[in-house]
Amino acid sequence: MTTEEIGPRTGADAGEDGAVPDGTVHNDTVHNGTAHGGGSEPPGGERNGPADGAGSGGRQDGGRDGSPGAGGTPGAGGGPPGDGQGPRRHSSWKHPSNRRRWFILFVVILLIGVPAGYIVISAGQSRDSGRDKQARASAQGLTAEWPPRVTRRIYEVPITGYSDDVAFYESNSWNTSKLYVQFTTSENGLNLFLDRIGTGPGELDKGRVTITAEEAAEVGWHLGAGQPSASSRALSTVPTDKEDWSGLVKNLPGPRPRLKVTVDRSNPAHPMVYVVSTVTL
Repeated sequence: MTTEEIGPRTGADAGEDGAVPDGTVHNDTVHNGTAHGGGSEPPGGERNGPADGAGSGGRQDGGRDGSPGAGGTPGAGGGPPGDGQGPRRHSSWKHPSNRRRWFILFVVILLIGVPAGYIVISAGQSRDSGRDKQARASAQGLTAEWPPRVTRRIYEVPITGYSDDVAFYESNSWNTSKLYVQFTTSENGLNLFLDRIGTGPGELDKGRVTITAEEAAEVGWHLGAGQPSASSRALSTVPTDKEDWSGLVKNLPGPRPRLKVTVDRSNPAHPMVYVVSTVTL
């Protein structure tokens, strides 16, 4: 049977499979990329939707890795739009909590602030001590108190206990330092003092004043016969006699000081002692 005998297919014949070559819609099915009806298979073997990703609910190009497609729909990865990764999480060991940071700051302040505070306090005390020493050294006259213990050790002036009228003055130059000391003691206290400096009462020369007039004038002492006793235990205010005075000079060995001692014994029970200790550098 030839084609001429059969003739062209009619519309009824075309309706059997629902498709015609010229792309006209029949039964909701069209070739060449037009929508197809239920049950009909699109050309090229593609199933369940077009290949270019068009259509509602279909995954767009690149949606496999979570990135949004052309329509801006978030990808399947669950990340924010425009980012294929999820939200970043900071590690606790890299970023400590506020409490831990405050604790570290507090420890640093303690480690730095406390030693610095001690240094400042020590510097202030040292400065004040130096000023006090300078003020005592520059004062014209005696200071009515006991010399510091370290000063007594340096100049080797062992004032005996229970002494009255204690006063001192210290002078310094570039190569010589002097300590002037006075005190009133008992007869036993005088003997103890002389013993501590390595001498005794037998070495005191009667009628001798070993402290020079220039040294006495430095602190306002009035020594020797014809002067009234300055002791608070003096028996009278009349001028003293030459026999009321005695003195000695003690040169201690080595670099130790030289001691000049003069004693007012107008009251034998309570002698008043004057000492000038000289240290030569």
